Amino acid sequence: MFVPRPHLCDLLRREQRRLQLLCAPAGYGKTVLLRRYVQDLPSSTRVVWLDLEGQAPSLLELIRILAGELGLAAETSPEALLVYLAATGRAVQATDDDHIRLRLVFDDLPGVMPADLNRWFDQLLCLHNPHLQLLVSCRQRPDWNLPQLMLTGELLELDARQLALRPDEFDALVALIAPESDTAWRENLWHQTGGWCAGVRLLPASLLGAYLERELLQRLGDEQREMLYGLAHLSKASAELCEQLWEGQQGAHVFGGLVAAQAFLFPIDNQPGWFRLLPAVAQALQPHLSGAPLLRLRLRACQRLNVLGQVDDAVEQALSADRPEVAASYMERLWLSWILAERHLGRFMDWRERIEPQLLQSSPRLIYLCAKALVFSGRLEEAEDCLQRLGQFLPLPEPQRNRRLLANWQALYGTLQAIRGNLDPAREHCLDSLPALTAQDWLSVLLCHCTLARIAMQRGELQEAHRLLEQSLELARRQGSRDAEVLVNTDRVRLLLLQGRLSLAQAVLRNECAYLKGANTQPNPLLGRLLFMHGELLLLQGRGDEAEQVLQNGLLQVRDVCAPFVLAAYLLLSECAARKGEADKAQLLLYDGERRMQWAKIDTACFQGPIAAQQARNQAFAQGKAADAAPPAQAAGVADYQDDLTPREVSVLKLLAEGMSVREVGHRLFISENTVKSHAKNINVKLGACRRTQAINSAKAMGILA
Repeated sequence: MFVPRPHLCDLLRREQRRLQLLCAPAGYGKTVLLRRYVQDLPSSTRVVWLDLEGQAPSLLELIRILAGELGLAAETSPEALLVYLAATGRAVQATDDDHIRLRLVFDDLPGVMPADLNRWFDQLLCLHNPHLQLLVSCRQRPDWNLPQLMLTGELLELDARQLALRPDEFDALVALIAPESDTAWRENLWHQTGGWCAGVRLLPASLLGAYLERELLQRLGDEQREMLYGLAHLSKASAELCEQLWEGQQGAHVFGGLVAAQAFLFPIDNQPGWFRLLPAVAQALQPHLSGAPLLRLRLRACQRLNVLGQVDDAVEQALSADRPEVAASYMERLWLSWILAERHLGRFMDWRERIEPQLLQSSPRLIYLCAKALVFSGRLEEAEDCLQRLGQFLPLPEPQRNRRLLANWQALYGTLQAIRGNLDPAREHCLDSLPALTAQDWLSVLLCHCTLARIAMQRGELQEAHRLLEQSLELARRQGSRDAEVLVNTDRVRLLLLQGRLSLAQAVLRNECAYLKGANTQPNPLLGRLLFMHGELLLLQGRGDEAEQVLQNGLLQVRDVCAPFVLAAYLLLSECAARKGEADKAQLLLYDGERRMQWAKIDTACFQGPIAAQQARNQAFAQGKAADAAPPAQAAGVADYQDDLTPREVSVLKLLAEGMSVREVGHRLFISENTVKSHAKNINVKLGACRRTQAINSAKAMGILA
């Protein structure tokens, strides 16, 4: 089962360098790629292929084999062979302009070679012959003068990141090996393998363990194998951690050897020095270590990870070692901003299910952390109960600490009330909390500002929302929290949509998506949230098919997330279906969204209203389709809603969309504030919206507003 990879062949063809080096673990298709590449070389190119099978020959043995392939005498010396190769293509040519090019292919070069053989290769690579090129595949970078080649532009190196299957290639391969598999199964396979070709083919067939035994474990020493079995049970590792876990066994040196040997240990983005074993490999190796030795390793690991500042991984190891009290004590060291990265939210909620409630109620910090996670997860009643337990620690001995604790409580409680739609008490709590919050409480300040900005947007106070979000953005940047900045920018995009500044909203989304995408194969909920907003923007622009694809991609990023924002994808996909006249599909998508919210134990206040409003919009779309079929003169793309809205209601709606307050609209149209509110209520009913922002977005999507 071969998946064509023309982009890699094109890269090798385009980037002609003295040395083209393919260095990656076993199973990344290095040999297949080289064979396909040399097959397409012109007839004037001579290819000499040496399959070394990972075995290190002596210098004289390699020279004898290479000389034989070139048609030279078996007793040719290393120096004489270099002289011959230096002249290749100059003396032997068909015409004066048609030089014979020579490609030497060394497939599966061993990781460790004799020093004299490495010196000979360095001499070979120093030959100034433009008609000679080396193509090398290996599992460990050779001990050659690669930095010099890189400086002179004579090295092209492809590693596992470039050689891994791209998503489209992965889909093509899975279609061959498991054509009946569903999306969830495919996504799990992608997460486990990260595009590793051999893993994609062997993991479903339960043959990966035997493959690793032959291709990896047999090539390692006893100490390396022992360490690798332990690393299979750790979510990350570093040389320093291994030095401490395997004391007296030169743990750092052994770990460095595993990394150099391409033992499927890949660097973790933005965490210098830390590596993660490929999940599929870890899963296959875990049975090699169990029982008491594994328990001892976990206990040492949780202690060392905590000391090294990897608190979340320390918590995980403590729980795996059945030490919930230790896990709870480590959780107190987590920064409150840690949970802001939504990829951690599901992990924290899982811990909460595995630790006894009394342990999580042992300190104000733990209670506040749990309450915050519950709010972000949409479990509002549980969050409120959790916040009430802070009362058992009040009053604190020092007045300042007492005020700070109350202020942090108010900030979170205000956010909770805003989610429930109680805007006035939410605003009051947030405003009251701000004066008592300190620089250490920057996350609570950020939470208040963003909550107040959302309240301002719902009330049409767009200038105030802009001011608050600019403050939030500056605060996130000063704290160096890129995840917080992304979250603030999601609110900025919402504000830009309300202001009708679609091109700027699209630019902000594009910038944030580019930051989050990268080469990381882990699903990223923040990216999912941005993709949902991008889908909404595309839908507003009438690009339904593109919106649907973007929304589906977003759902892949949040497959394990239990949070209210995930509902947005189902609502928007339902609208995509409704716009196409697919009423049954639209309703099923709403059922799916509701089921996911209920499975996650999210409070009904977070999803019942939006689902009901979307059902009303879908019904209106269905009626609009029927009306389109009756009067042929009706403008394409404009539904019947505009006929239902009176001219005065349309005027009110346009001014509200411009960001005017109720009072400003009244002054502009010379009507009372109560009349404006009455018009706004009628508009919401007719457009199937429960809030002003929903009405404005619906009107833009339906063509009522430009």
